Amino acid sequence: MAYQLRCDSCDLERECTDWADANRHASEHEAEYVEHWVSIYERQEV
Repeated sequence: MAYQLRCDSCDLERECTDWADANRHASEHEAEYVEHWVSIYERQEV
């Protein structure tokens, strides 16, 4: 399953192949930019 990351404060949009990878990237981004909030969404297959 693929996951999409989106930040509420910048143009971060990243796709990750698994939850652990998505969570790690989101946590790293939020640690570097403390005012940012990253949401993780399941990528919708069309």
